This record gives sequence, C-alpha cells and structure tokens, in this order.
Amino acid sequence: MADKRIRVKKAELYRKAAYLFNKYGYYNTSTRRIGRENRIRESSLYHYIRKKEDLLYNICEQSMLFSLEAIEPIAKANLICDLKLQKMIEVHLITIAENSNEHSTMLKELRSLRLGNQRKIIKLRDQYEAMFRNVIENGVREGIFRPVNVKISTLALLGMMNWLIHWYSPAGEMKSEDIAKAFSELFIEGLRLTACR
Repeated sequence: MADKRIRVKKAELYRKAAYLFNKYGYYNTSTRRIGRENRIRESSLYHYIRKKEDLLYNICEQSMLFSLEAIEPIAKANLICDLKLQKMIEVHLITIAENSNEHSTMLKELRSLRLGNQRKIIKLRDQYEAMFRNVIENGVREGIFRPVNVKISTLALLGMMNWLIHWYSPAGEMKSEDIAKAFSELFIEGLRLTACR
C-alpha cells in the first residue's frame, strides 16, 4: 500500500513538474516551486527524486515511451501504407493534445539534460522517427506515394505535427481528433501519386 502511494505521488509530481517546466522553462523552475505546487516541503522532495534533472529526464522518457507504445502496434499492423500513415499521424497528434505538458517539455527542454541523458532520449526519438520513415519508404516503393526524399518528408511531417504544442488549446474551436484528421488528409494527399487519387 505504501509503495502504491509513493507511485501515485511520483506520478502527480511528474505531471505538475511537466506543467511548470512547460509554462516557465526548466531553468526558471526551482525545486522550491515544484515542492510548493505539490504541497511538499523542498527537503521532502528529495524523498522522491535525487535531483531536479531526474524529473526532467523521467518526463522526457515517459513522453517518448508513451508515444512509442501508442504508435508501434499501428506500425506493425498489416495495413496499406496510406491507411497506416493516416492512423499514425492521427494517434501522434491526439497523444500530443492529451499530454501537452509532457510532450512540450520533452520537445523544448531536451537540451537541458546532461549529454548522456540527452542521448538516451534521442535514441528513443530515433526509434520513433524510424517508424514513420519506414511507412513512407514502403509507400514510395509500392507506388502509393510519390518518389519523395523520405528523410526530408519524415522530418517535415514530424515538425509539422510537433508544432501543435505551440498553438493547440483544448478550449479551441476544433477537437484534437478533427485537427488530426485534417493533418493526415493534408499530408497524405501531398504524398500520394496523382494516378492513385
């Protein structure tokens, strides 16, 4: 029971730290402020973490692991490439919208990690990017997509989707699902061979 309480408290700590890092920036967020937000004395905070960077690393890692877990089953599914890419785009965008503080922190504050920790997160990010690259590459090979530069197309897609962190609001006119559908249609139609339309 005590272990479960600690796990719940840690999860809440990471969630609130992600909010603070996203709102104020990693370097502008003190451990005192994190403790105050969680109603924990600063000295007691170190019962849950060794140092502030542990929070940032865990937020970044969980963001990437959550994204990988959401996308991997689609990437491995036996689907035609355009449908597979559509589903991957939609899941990526909905995942960002539903976990915006965590994803924003990972995207904006990755460089605040020590080099060794940066490399661990970049390795996860590369795995994630490779799943998108593979489906675009397969689509080109199968004649579903135009013969584009796969690397540039993948980076353009991820950049376009990740920019969502700067402008999306749950209170906005469009739901995340509608935005995801609009993005997937826009990008896939841009890739598709004219003969396939």
